[in-house]
Amino acid sequence: MKFFPLDSTTSLLTILCLVALLSPSAFSADSNKAQEKVIYHQTMTPTWLEEHASYIDSSYTKTPEQLTFNAGSVANAALLKVPMIPAGVLQYSAPLTVKIVVSHDVSIGTTQDSDISYGGSDGISVVGITMRNKADHRYNSPCHGFESTSGTSLSRSGWINASKPEVSDSFYPGQFVITLKLDERWGSCYTAHDGGFVKTTTFTKRLMLNKGLTLEVYKNDAHEKTGIKSIEVTILQDA
Repeated sequence: MKFFPLDSTTSLLTILCLVALLSPSAFSADSNKAQEKVIYHQTMTPTWLEEHASYIDSSYTKTPEQLTFNAGSVANAALLKVPMIPAGVLQYSAPLTVKIVVSHDVSIGTTQDSDISYGGSDGISVVGITMRNKADHRYNSPCHGFESTSGTSLSRSGWINASKPEVSDSFYPGQFVITLKLDERWGSCYTAHDGGFVKTTTFTKRLMLNKGLTLEVYKNDAHEKTGIKSIEVTILQDA
């Protein structure tokens, strides 16, 4: 690399102008990347979940490929709780984006009742997205928002605008992509239906992020079943 001596302020301004003309978006793109920081990332396999979850429902069975949660006796039961960010690390309303990619057993979601909710929790409230089994797609969106009080079971399912829009495709996708913008009380979900289905939601509850952040997973009715193959979570601290 060559370094050129600058004899005057004019020379410096000339070089800066040339750089800006050649790459007008370089500064803004790089600065945005620098300002966005990954503060948590984990691919949660069945073995990892069994070893690291602070709570796991006793109805489960495990193979190297998946955790299967079977029918139980409690409605809206918690299936998993996984601590991610400890208390005291974040400010109360830190600008935070949580991205969750979930892989489920397609055969269970296709043939059985399997409405499963994934959310972020501060230990008091939980907000997130519910994924519906195939039979429910006749009358409901394949995914939608939910919010409730955290616990070993939800005080209520807290579903948000579950019925619309519906999809034309009739299949259980197996993979769902969830995005939660917690400081803005906003969420979205994505499935492969109709070439790419996206639904957004807003929450009334605001998590107190200074109390920490935990991934929580719930089912709806007591008899429901699900198979979790993996959960990938990335938490970004936004600018």
